[in-house]
Formats: sequence, structure tokens, C-alpha cells
Amino acid sequence: MTGMLGQIKDSIQDARGGKLIFIAHCLLNQNACVRGLASQPAVIRPLLDRLLEHQVGIHQMTCPEVSYLGSMRWGQIKAQYGSPMFRRHCRQIAQMVCDHIQTYRDTGHRVIGIVLRDGSPTCGLRCAAVSADDDQVWGGMVWNASPRQRFGATPGVFSEELQAEIGAREGFSVRLLALPEVPEAGSFETALEEIEQALEADSTPA
Repeated sequence: MTGMLGQIKDSIQDARGGKLIFIAHCLLNQNACVRGLASQPAVIRPLLDRLLEHQVGIHQMTCPEVSYLGSMRWGQIKAQYGSPMFRRHCRQIAQMVCDHIQTYRDTGHRVIGIVLRDGSPTCGLRCAAVSADDDQVWGGMVWNASPRQRFGATPGVFSEELQAEIGAREGFSVRLLALPEVPEAGSFETALEEIEQALEADSTPA
């Protein structure tokens, strides 16, 4: 390790491995999902097992949806979450995430990346839930609606704000990864293998 952590290593030692990864909230807490979307009782175990095998610390990011609308929210599409108010909320979380990454790096830790959630209208990286019909009206009372969605090749609202924040910081970069939350949003095994490759990559601090 380099930086401050390396400088104090001889005088202050502990068991830390110095590596960590930032992950979407629902990957460690399936109770945060919109009802009907949780695929596991508690955590996404295949991901957690690999992180523990590689002795990687886990930073659970705040869920933009739960922290804005709570756990009784309806499922929504990207356009519904695209309001200036919700984007500001996402921007604040993105700023905090980048601040945390920077302070870890400043003390010699290695941040492997950020794992997002493909298919999510907020945390999707490669795809997000969007309207199936451009003429469909989203609004009114839920019992009068028959909303249909598809997965479009676009990032979710939080992912857009996160990428904008990363790009706005001079000399700042971080690897972005994602696990799909439903099969229609991509191959879980392929995405997990990409994360595995990142975990096995060169351990030199960023």
C-alpha cells in the first residue's frame, strides 16, 4: 500500500486488507426492493460469497428510491424518476459516494469499483426500466392504469448522476459494474464473472 496507510503501517498495524467495493443497497438488503422484485430472502449470496472469498470490504450505498419514497413505493420507470427533485436527491448521494471513495484512496486503500443494478430505473448501468409505449400516459390513480415497461439501453437516473459527478472531479475515476435484477435485464452469470475478473485484477491501489 502507498500513501498515509503505508506510512503508518510500521507503527500502527491491524488486520485490514485495504481493499473495498461499493455496492447498490439492495444487493445486501433485498427488503429494499419494490415488492415482487426480490430474488433472495436477504442478500445476493453469489456476490457476497465472492467478495468474502477475496477479503474485500463492502460499502453499502444508500438506496435512492427507499431514501426518497420509502419501502411502500410502487414500481416506476426512468421517466417518472427523472424529476429535478429526485435528480437532486440522487446527486447528493453520488457526491457522498465519491467523497467516501476519495477519502479511502487518500489513505492508501484500493476501491475496486461500484456495483450497480441493471434493469433498475435508478441504479441501472447498461439498461433501465422505461415505458413500453411512448404514447402511454403515466399518472393518475393506479387502479386506472395498466402500465407496461421494457428495458431500454440507457442508464438509470442515479447512475447518470453518479457518472456526471465522477466526470466532474478532476483526475477521478472508478470502475462501474452491474448485476441484473431480473433475467430480462441481462445475464447474471456473465455480470458476476465480470465482477470476479475485477476482484482478481492487479491489487495496486488506485
